[in-house]
Order: sequence, then structure tokens, then C-alpha cells
Amino acid sequence: MHQPDLFPRLATLAKLLAADTWIVLDDVQFARRDYLRRTRLASLDGSRRWPSIATHLPHGRSTSMCQARMAEPARCPRRVEQLLAEHYWHGICWPQFERRLAAWRSIGRRGAPLPQP
Repeated sequence: MHQPDLFPRLATLAKLLAADTWIVLDDVQFARRDYLRRTRLASLDGSRRWPSIATHLPHGRSTSMCQARMAEPARCPRRVEQLLAEHYWHGICWPQFERRLAAWRSIGRRGAPLPQP
């Protein structure tokens, strides 16, 4: 069992690939200080930032994961894209990554649901 993270670590992805079943407990308390709605990005210049997705917790600290909502769902995908561009646009792999972001963006415009954090 592992809760979903905004940007899962490679070790988490490896666990998912190796597992027969992935169980997400969505009726447990939403942990604001965990990686569910935020991530730590290391910029190419060595600095670190904690970008996060603004969330609305209708029941405060006792809000469960299934009750938590993005505060600005229409703005969220664009904000995540801006954060990634801000940190990595001058990196050697940015052109390939930017093409993938464009494909992700086009999926959202066609009306398909965007990935939720």
C-alpha cells in the first residue's frame, strides 16, 4: 500500500511496477505535510523548492483523502507545467520533456480528464 504522491519517486514507481495489486486508502486522513499535494524539486542550480497544489479541505484537519479537492482545478495543470518549466527549461533534456508536456496539455483540451494529484 502506498498513497499517491504529486510526483512519485522512482522507488515508488518501481514498487508499483513490481506489485500485483496497488491499494490506495482514500478514506484515511489527508496529510497536508506529506507528498500528496506537494513535491520537492531540485533545480539545476542546486536550489530546492517545494511546489504544491492548492487544496481545499472541507473538514479541516479531519478531512479524508477522498474529500480533499484542488482549490483551483482549472488552473492546476497550467501551474504544474509552469513550475516544471521554471526549474528545468535550461536543462539538456528540456526539449524532449517540453514535447511530452505539450502532448499532456493537448489531452486536457480534448476533454479527457487530466491526471489528478
